[in-house]
Amino acid sequence: MAKRILIYTNHFFPEQFKINELVNWIPLDYEVRVITGIPNYPSGKYFKGFGLFSSFSKYYKKNILVNRLPLIPRGSGSSFRLLLNYSTYFISCFFFTFYIILFEKKYDYVFVHHTSPLLIAIHPILYGLFYNSKKYLWDLDIWPETLSALNIIKSKNTIYFLSLTVKHIYSFYDKILIGSSGFREIVKERFSKEIIYFPNWAEYDLEQNKCIEKVNFEFPLDKKIIMYTGNIGKAQNFQLLLETIKILKDKFYWVFIGDGRYKDQFIKKIKNNNLHSCCLFIDQVNISKIPSYSKYADFMFLSLINNPIFSKTIPAKLQSYMALSKPIIGVLNGEGAEIINKSKCGIVQQNSDYKELAKQILNLSDYSKLEIEKMGQNGREYYDKFYSREKRKNQLLKLLN
Repeated sequence: MAKRILIYTNHFFPEQFKINELVNWIPLDYEVRVITGIPNYPSGKYFKGFGLFSSFSKYYKKNILVNRLPLIPRGSGSSFRLLLNYSTYFISCFFFTFYIILFEKKYDYVFVHHTSPLLIAIHPILYGLFYNSKKYLWDLDIWPETLSALNIIKSKNTIYFLSLTVKHIYSFYDKILIGSSGFREIVKERFSKEIIYFPNWAEYDLEQNKCIEKVNFEFPLDKKIIMYTGNIGKAQNFQLLLETIKILKDKFYWVFIGDGRYKDQFIKKIKNNNLHSCCLFIDQVNISKIPSYSKYADFMFLSLINNPIFSKTIPAKLQSYMALSKPIIGVLNGEGAEIINKSKCGIVQQNSDYKELAKQILNLSDYSKLEIEKMGQNGREYYDKFYSREKRKNQLLKLLN
Protein backbone atom coordinates (compact mmCIF):
# COMPACT_ATOMS: atom_id res chain seq x y z
CA MET A 1 0.00 0.00 0.00
CA ALA A 2 1.30 3.44 -0.95
CA LYS A 3 2.43 5.70 1.87
CA ARG A 4 0.42 8.89 2.28
CA ILE A 5 1.78 12.36 3.06
CA LEU A 6 -0.23 15.38 4.19
CA ILE A 7 1.52 18.72 3.67
CA TYR A 8 0.51 22.01 5.25
CA THR A 9 2.00 25.17 3.76
CA ASN A 10 1.09 28.86 3.59
CA HIS A 11 2.45 29.04 0.03
CA PHE A 12 2.63 26.79 -3.00
CA PHE A 13 3.11 27.01 -6.77
CA PRO A 14 2.74 29.41 -8.58
CA GLU A 15 4.11 31.27 -5.55
CA GLN A 16 7.89 30.84 -5.54
CA PHE A 17 8.95 28.86 -2.47
CA LYS A 18 11.24 25.90 -1.89
CA ILE A 19 8.28 23.72 -0.91
CA ASN A 20 7.41 23.48 -4.64
CA GLU A 21 10.54 21.53 -5.43
CA LEU A 22 10.45 19.50 -2.24
CA VAL A 23 6.98 18.22 -3.14
CA ASN A 24 8.22 17.30 -6.62
CA TRP A 25 10.97 15.17 -5.07
CA ILE A 26 8.49 12.85 -3.37
CA PRO A 27 8.39 9.54 -5.31
CA LEU A 28 5.37 8.68 -7.44
CA ASP A 29 4.49 5.71 -5.24
CA TYR A 30 3.50 8.11 -2.43
CA GLU A 31 0.06 9.70 -2.23
CA VAL A 32 0.47 13.40 -1.46
CA ARG A 33 -2.09 16.02 -0.44
CA VAL A 34 -1.00 19.68 -0.19
CA ILE A 35 -3.15 22.01 1.87
CA THR A 36 -2.45 25.65 1.01
CA GLY A 37 -4.16 28.98 0.37
CA ILE A 38 -5.12 30.84 -2.78
CA PRO A 39 -1.83 32.22 -4.20
CA ASN A 40 -1.42 35.94 -3.48
CA TYR A 41 2.20 36.43 -2.35
CA PRO A 42 3.96 38.84 -2.75
CA SER A 43 1.63 40.96 -4.91
CA GLY A 44 -1.19 40.87 -2.35
CA LYS A 45 -3.70 39.96 -5.07
CA TYR A 46 -5.00 36.59 -6.22
CA PHE A 47 -2.85 35.24 -9.02
CA LYS A 48 -4.43 35.19 -12.46
CA GLY A 49 -6.66 32.16 -12.84
CA PHE A 50 -7.25 31.77 -9.10
CA GLY A 51 -10.10 32.99 -6.92
CA LEU A 52 -12.41 32.13 -4.05
CA PHE A 53 -14.51 29.79 -6.16
CA SER A 54 -11.95 28.27 -8.51
CA SER A 55 -9.27 25.59 -8.35
CA PHE A 56 -10.23 24.42 -4.85
CA SER A 57 -9.11 20.86 -5.52
CA LYS A 58 -6.79 19.99 -8.38
CA TYR A 59 -4.08 17.47 -9.15
CA TYR A 60 -0.67 19.16 -9.43
CA LYS A 61 0.86 15.88 -10.57
CA LYS A 62 -0.47 12.35 -10.89
CA ASN A 63 0.09 11.63 -7.19
CA ILE A 64 -0.18 15.16 -5.77
CA LEU A 65 -3.57 16.65 -4.91
CA VAL A 66 -3.60 20.35 -4.01
CA ASN A 67 -6.40 21.91 -1.96
CA ARG A 68 -6.43 25.72 -2.09
CA LEU A 69 -8.42 27.06 0.83
CA PRO A 70 -10.27 30.40 0.93
CA LEU A 71 -8.49 33.41 2.40
CA ILE A 72 -8.51 37.18 2.15
CA PRO A 73 -5.41 38.26 0.19
CA ARG A 74 -2.58 40.24 1.80
CA GLY A 75 -3.32 43.42 -0.11
CA SER A 76 -0.73 46.12 0.54
CA GLY A 77 0.65 44.21 3.50
CA SER A 78 -0.73 46.51 6.18
CA SER A 79 -1.05 45.04 9.67
CA PHE A 80 -4.85 44.87 9.32
CA ARG A 81 -4.76 43.11 5.94
CA LEU A 82 -2.13 40.64 7.16
CA LEU A 83 -4.28 39.90 10.20
CA LEU A 84 -7.23 39.21 7.88
CA ASN A 85 -5.05 37.08 5.63
CA TYR A 86 -3.65 34.97 8.47
CA SER A 87 -6.92 34.58 10.37
CA THR A 88 -9.08 33.64 7.36
CA TYR A 89 -6.56 31.03 6.25
CA PHE A 90 -6.32 29.69 9.81
CA ILE A 91 -10.11 29.29 9.98
CA SER A 92 -10.23 27.61 6.54
CA CYS A 93 -7.47 25.20 7.59
CA PHE A 94 -9.21 24.47 10.87
CA PHE A 95 -12.44 23.31 9.26
CA PHE A 96 -10.72 21.52 6.38
CA THR A 97 -8.56 19.58 8.84
CA PHE A 98 -11.75 18.24 10.42
CA TYR A 99 -12.90 17.19 6.97
CA ILE A 100 -9.61 15.31 6.49
CA ILE A 101 -10.00 13.66 9.90
CA LEU A 102 -13.57 12.54 9.28
CA PHE A 103 -13.59 11.56 5.62
CA GLU A 104 -10.05 10.66 4.53
CA LYS A 105 -7.86 7.66 5.20
CA LYS A 106 -4.98 8.05 7.63
CA TYR A 107 -1.85 9.85 6.43
CA ASP A 108 1.46 8.25 7.42
CA TYR A 109 3.31 11.56 7.52
CA VAL A 110 2.27 15.14 8.21
CA PHE A 111 4.81 17.67 6.94
CA VAL A 112 4.62 21.38 7.78
CA HIS A 113 6.36 24.10 5.78
CA HIS A 114 6.54 26.99 8.26
CA THR A 115 7.43 30.38 6.85
CA SER A 116 5.20 32.77 8.79
CA PRO A 117 3.08 32.80 10.90
CA LEU A 118 3.42 29.75 13.14
CA LEU A 119 -0.36 29.23 13.05
CA ILE A 120 0.22 26.75 10.22
CA ALA A 121 1.76 24.33 12.76
CA ILE A 122 -1.39 24.10 14.90
CA HIS A 123 -3.68 22.18 12.54
CA PRO A 124 -1.40 19.10 12.30
CA ILE A 125 -1.56 18.92 16.10
CA LEU A 126 -5.34 18.70 15.82
CA TYR A 127 -4.95 15.96 13.21
CA GLY A 128 -2.55 14.14 15.53
CA LEU A 129 -5.20 13.90 18.25
CA PHE A 130 -7.04 11.44 16.01
CA TYR A 131 -4.24 9.73 14.06
CA ASN A 132 -0.79 8.65 15.17
CA SER A 133 1.09 9.98 12.14
CA LYS A 134 4.73 11.05 12.03
CA LYS A 135 4.81 14.85 12.20
CA TYR A 136 7.71 16.87 10.78
CA LEU A 137 8.08 20.66 11.06
CA TRP A 138 10.33 22.44 8.57
CA ASP A 139 10.92 25.60 10.63
CA LEU A 140 12.16 28.45 8.44
CA ASP A 141 11.05 31.36 10.61
CA ILE A 142 11.99 31.11 14.29
CA TRP A 143 9.25 32.59 16.47
CA PRO A 144 9.06 34.76 18.52
CA GLU A 145 12.64 35.93 17.91
CA THR A 146 11.88 37.14 14.37
CA LEU A 147 8.89 39.15 15.61
CA SER A 148 11.07 40.80 18.22
CA ALA A 149 13.88 41.53 15.75
CA LEU A 150 11.47 43.33 13.40
CA ASN A 151 9.88 45.26 16.29
CA ILE A 152 6.52 43.71 15.50
CA ILE A 153 6.21 42.77 19.17
CA LYS A 154 8.07 44.78 21.83
CA SER A 155 6.51 43.54 25.06
CA LYS A 156 8.85 41.20 26.96
CA ASN A 157 5.87 39.52 28.61
CA THR A 158 4.30 38.82 25.22
CA ILE A 159 7.60 37.45 23.88
CA TYR A 160 7.91 35.19 26.92
CA PHE A 161 4.34 33.92 26.50
CA LEU A 162 4.94 33.23 22.80
CA SER A 163 8.15 31.34 23.64
CA LEU A 164 6.18 29.03 25.93
CA THR A 165 3.51 28.62 23.25
CA VAL A 166 6.11 27.69 20.61
CA LYS A 167 7.68 25.19 23.02
CA HIS A 168 4.28 23.58 23.52
CA ILE A 169 3.63 23.43 19.76
CA TYR A 170 7.05 21.86 19.16
CA SER A 171 6.32 19.12 21.71
CA PHE A 172 3.72 17.55 19.39
CA TYR A 173 6.23 17.02 16.56
CA ASP A 174 8.57 14.08 15.99
CA LYS A 175 11.32 15.94 14.14
CA ILE A 176 12.13 19.58 13.40
CA LEU A 177 14.09 20.62 10.31
CA ILE A 178 16.12 23.85 10.46
CA GLY A 179 17.67 25.84 7.63
CA SER A 180 20.58 27.30 9.61
CA SER A 181 22.79 25.53 12.12
CA GLY A 182 22.63 28.72 14.22
CA PHE A 183 18.97 27.91 14.96
CA ARG A 184 19.89 24.66 16.67
CA GLU A 185 20.56 26.10 20.13
CA ILE A 186 17.32 28.09 20.10
CA VAL A 187 15.24 25.10 19.02
CA LYS A 188 17.10 22.78 21.39
CA GLU A 189 15.92 24.84 24.38
CA ARG A 190 12.32 24.09 23.37
CA PHE A 191 12.51 20.66 21.74
CA SER A 192 14.07 17.49 23.15
CA LYS A 193 13.68 15.24 20.11
CA GLU A 194 15.61 15.10 16.81
CA ILE A 195 16.66 18.36 15.15
CA ILE A 196 17.78 17.99 11.52
CA TYR A 197 19.96 20.49 9.64
CA PHE A 198 18.21 20.95 6.29
CA PRO A 199 19.74 24.01 4.58
CA ASN A 200 18.34 25.78 1.55
CA TRP A 201 19.29 24.98 -2.03
CA ALA A 202 18.90 26.82 -5.31
CA GLU A 203 15.93 26.07 -7.52
CA TYR A 204 16.49 23.86 -10.57
CA ASP A 205 16.55 26.80 -13.00
CA LEU A 206 19.16 28.63 -10.94
CA GLU A 207 21.28 25.55 -10.51
CA GLN A 208 21.19 24.94 -14.27
CA ASN A 209 22.01 28.65 -14.75
CA LYS A 210 20.86 28.79 -18.36
CA CYS A 211 19.51 31.87 -20.11
CA ILE A 212 16.19 30.85 -21.62
CA GLU A 213 15.31 34.07 -23.39
CA LYS A 214 16.44 37.58 -24.12
CA VAL A 215 15.13 39.96 -21.48
CA ASN A 216 14.09 43.57 -21.96
CA PHE A 217 16.78 45.09 -19.79
CA GLU A 218 18.68 48.30 -20.55
CA PHE A 219 21.57 49.47 -18.42
CA PRO A 220 24.45 51.98 -18.67
CA LEU A 221 27.56 50.51 -20.23
CA ASP A 222 29.90 52.74 -18.22
CA LYS A 223 28.82 51.41 -14.81
CA LYS A 224 29.14 48.11 -13.01
CA ILE A 225 25.87 46.36 -12.19
CA ILE A 226 24.91 45.34 -8.65
CA MET A 227 21.77 43.21 -8.66
CA TYR A 228 19.35 42.15 -5.92
CA THR A 229 16.61 39.55 -6.37
CA GLY A 230 13.87 38.65 -3.92
CA ASN A 231 11.71 40.16 -1.21
CA ILE A 232 12.08 43.89 -0.57
CA GLY A 233 11.12 44.12 3.10
CA LYS A 234 12.15 45.67 6.38
CA ALA A 235 14.46 42.79 7.25
CA GLN A 236 16.73 43.75 4.33
CA ASN A 237 17.56 47.19 5.80
CA PHE A 238 17.30 49.00 2.46
CA GLN A 239 16.71 52.33 4.17
CA LEU A 240 20.36 52.45 5.23
CA LEU A 241 21.48 51.23 1.81
CA LEU A 242 20.59 54.69 0.44
CA GLU A 243 23.86 56.00 1.89
CA THR A 244 25.87 53.46 -0.11
CA ILE A 245 23.96 54.16 -3.32
CA LYS A 246 24.62 57.91 -2.94
CA ILE A 247 28.37 57.42 -2.61
CA LEU A 248 28.59 55.01 -5.55
CA LYS A 249 26.10 56.69 -7.90
CA ASP A 250 28.72 57.67 -10.50
CA LYS A 251 30.28 54.20 -10.84
CA PHE A 252 27.60 51.62 -10.02
CA TYR A 253 24.08 50.88 -11.22
CA TRP A 254 21.66 49.02 -8.93
CA VAL A 255 18.98 46.63 -10.18
CA PHE A 256 16.29 45.39 -7.76
CA ILE A 257 14.13 42.51 -8.97
CA GLY A 258 11.16 41.55 -6.81
CA ASP A 259 8.35 42.86 -4.66
CA GLY A 260 7.66 43.30 -0.98
CA ARG A 261 6.07 45.42 1.72
CA TYR A 262 8.87 48.00 1.71
CA LYS A 263 9.23 48.36 -2.06
CA ASP A 264 6.99 51.41 -2.58
CA GLN A 265 8.62 53.27 0.33
CA PHE A 266 12.07 52.39 -0.95
CA ILE A 267 11.30 53.65 -4.47
CA LYS A 268 9.94 56.86 -2.98
CA LYS A 269 13.12 57.39 -0.96
CA ILE A 270 15.24 56.70 -4.05
CA LYS A 271 13.35 59.41 -5.96
CA ASN A 272 13.44 61.88 -3.05
CA ASN A 273 17.21 61.52 -2.94
CA ASN A 274 17.57 61.95 -6.73
CA LEU A 275 19.02 58.47 -7.11
CA HIS A 276 16.54 57.16 -9.70
CA SER A 277 19.11 57.55 -12.49
CA CYS A 278 21.33 54.87 -10.93
CA CYS A 279 18.60 52.43 -9.85
CA LEU A 280 16.20 50.19 -11.73
CA PHE A 281 13.23 48.34 -10.22
CA ILE A 282 11.78 45.30 -11.94
CA ASP A 283 8.67 43.49 -10.71
CA GLN A 284 8.98 39.89 -9.58
CA VAL A 285 9.81 37.56 -12.47
CA ASN A 286 9.49 33.81 -12.79
CA ILE A 287 12.45 32.06 -11.21
CA SER A 288 13.33 30.52 -14.60
CA LYS A 289 14.17 34.02 -15.94
CA ILE A 290 16.59 34.99 -13.18
CA PRO A 291 19.72 33.60 -14.97
CA SER A 292 18.75 35.67 -18.02
CA TYR A 293 18.91 38.79 -15.85
CA SER A 294 21.84 37.86 -13.61
CA LYS A 295 24.16 37.34 -16.57
CA TYR A 296 24.28 41.15 -16.82
CA ALA A 297 25.25 41.57 -13.16
CA ASP A 298 28.81 42.10 -12.02
CA PHE A 299 27.84 41.43 -8.40
CA MET A 300 24.81 40.12 -6.52
CA PHE A 301 23.71 41.87 -3.34
CA LEU A 302 22.09 40.61 -0.14
CA SER A 303 21.54 42.18 3.27
CA LEU A 304 19.88 41.58 6.63
CA ILE A 305 19.36 43.92 9.56
CA ASN A 306 21.97 43.69 12.30
CA ASN A 307 20.19 41.59 14.90
CA PRO A 308 21.16 38.42 16.84
CA ILE A 309 18.41 36.27 15.30
CA PHE A 310 19.40 37.26 11.75
CA SER A 311 23.04 36.52 12.50
CA LYS A 312 21.93 32.92 12.94
CA THR A 313 20.09 32.99 9.61
CA ILE A 314 21.37 31.88 6.22
CA PRO A 315 19.24 33.82 3.72
CA ALA A 316 18.03 31.50 0.96
CA LYS A 317 19.28 33.87 -1.72
CA LEU A 318 22.87 33.20 -0.60
CA GLN A 319 22.70 29.67 -2.02
CA SER A 320 20.88 31.01 -5.08
CA TYR A 321 23.62 33.56 -5.81
CA MET A 322 26.31 30.92 -5.30
CA ALA A 323 24.58 28.61 -7.77
CA LEU A 324 24.55 31.46 -10.32
CA SER A 325 28.36 31.67 -10.07
CA LYS A 326 28.20 35.37 -9.24
CA PRO A 327 30.39 37.29 -6.74
CA ILE A 328 28.39 38.34 -3.68
CA ILE A 329 28.28 41.61 -1.78
CA GLY A 330 26.81 40.82 1.62
CA VAL A 331 25.71 43.00 4.52
CA LEU A 332 25.19 40.50 7.30
CA ASN A 333 27.00 38.79 10.11
CA GLY A 334 27.07 35.39 11.72
CA GLU A 335 26.60 32.19 9.74
CA GLY A 336 25.88 33.82 6.37
CA ALA A 337 28.99 35.99 6.61
CA GLU A 338 31.10 32.98 7.58
CA ILE A 339 29.98 31.11 4.46
CA ILE A 340 30.89 34.01 2.14
CA ASN A 341 34.29 34.42 3.78
CA LYS A 342 35.04 30.71 3.95
CA SER A 343 34.09 30.08 0.33
CA LYS A 344 35.87 33.27 -0.85
CA CYS A 345 32.91 34.09 -3.06
CA GLY A 346 32.61 37.81 -2.26
CA ILE A 347 32.91 40.54 0.34
CA VAL A 348 31.09 41.07 3.62
CA GLN A 349 30.23 44.13 5.71
CA GLN A 350 29.45 42.73 9.16
CA ASN A 351 28.78 45.96 11.08
CA SER A 352 26.00 47.41 8.90
CA ASP A 353 28.34 50.34 8.19
CA TYR A 354 27.02 51.46 4.81
CA LYS A 355 29.71 54.12 4.27
CA GLU A 356 32.38 51.49 4.82
CA LEU A 357 30.43 49.19 2.49
CA ALA A 358 30.79 51.80 -0.26
CA LYS A 359 34.59 51.74 0.22
CA GLN A 360 34.64 47.95 0.06
CA ILE A 361 32.63 47.98 -3.18
CA LEU A 362 34.93 50.61 -4.68
CA ASN A 363 37.87 48.35 -3.87
CA LEU A 364 36.12 45.57 -5.77
CA SER A 365 36.08 47.74 -8.88
CA ASP A 366 39.89 47.54 -8.90
CA TYR A 367 39.82 43.75 -9.16
CA SER A 368 40.60 42.21 -12.53
CA LYS A 369 37.93 40.42 -14.52
CA LEU A 370 39.61 37.09 -13.77
CA GLU A 371 39.65 37.78 -10.01
CA ILE A 372 35.95 38.65 -10.04
CA GLU A 373 35.08 35.55 -12.07
CA LYS A 374 37.11 33.44 -9.64
CA MET A 375 34.92 34.65 -6.77
CA GLY A 376 31.85 33.48 -8.64
CA GLN A 377 33.44 30.11 -9.38
CA ASN A 378 34.39 29.70 -5.71
CA GLY A 379 30.78 30.22 -4.73
CA ARG A 380 29.51 27.64 -7.20
CA GLU A 381 32.07 25.05 -6.07
CA TYR A 382 31.11 25.59 -2.43
CA TYR A 383 27.43 25.33 -3.33
CA ASP A 384 27.92 22.04 -5.18
CA LYS A 385 29.81 20.62 -2.22
CA PHE A 386 27.33 21.51 0.53
CA TYR A 387 23.97 22.78 -0.77
CA SER A 388 23.03 21.14 -4.05
CA ARG A 389 19.47 20.05 -4.79
CA GLU A 390 20.58 16.43 -5.07
CA LYS A 391 21.92 16.47 -1.51
CA ARG A 392 18.66 17.85 -0.12
CA LYS A 393 16.59 15.46 -2.20
CA ASN A 394 18.49 12.45 -0.87
CA GLN A 395 18.13 13.82 2.66
CA LEU A 396 14.35 14.11 2.22
CA LEU A 397 14.00 10.58 0.82
CA LYS A 398 16.02 9.23 3.71
CA LEU A 399 13.73 11.05 6.11
CA LEU A 400 10.61 9.53 4.53
CA ASN A 401 12.09 6.04 4.58
